[in-house]
Amino acid sequence: MRRGTPATDWYERGCALEATDPVAAAAAYLRALAGRPDLADAHNNLARILHERGAPGDLAAAEAHYRLAICAAPAIALYWFNLGVAVEDRGGAAEAVAHYEHALTLDPALTDAHWNLARLYDQLGRRGNDELVLRRAVRHLVRYRSLAKSPSRGLA
Repeated sequence: MRRGTPATDWYERGCALEATDPVAAAAAYLRALAGRPDLADAHNNLARILHERGAPGDLAAAEAHYRLAICAAPAIALYWFNLGVAVEDRGGAAEAVAHYEHALTLDPALTDAHWNLARLYDQLGRRGNDELVLRRAVRHLVRYRSLAKSPSRGLA
């Protein structure tokens, strides 16, 4: 691409390369962000590539990009969900719960958020022998099963 390539073109190039060349896709997203630091989808997609790659330091970088995506577009439930996954992967279960819950306030049909909350509430409830937390786990599991059976599944 030539020097004056718009950020959106770099973003689209990143999207096209993700399945075949994630390294080149990440580079394209970085070029897009150099031109448009507020391009939330580029932050989210770059974060997902870094998160999946899992090299040392990538999880922290992914978390930072998820947070930047949220700064640019705080009403997108998927960004909050993805941040929750990254935070959970680094061991922050309580913070992850807050992010999943916020994602559900934005999109109550986000199936995977219900699953992750059911799983985390179950773990936290069993660890603390807390019946109220276990009931939350059951509520989210029931909602997850209901959404998973529907034709327009809300999977992330």
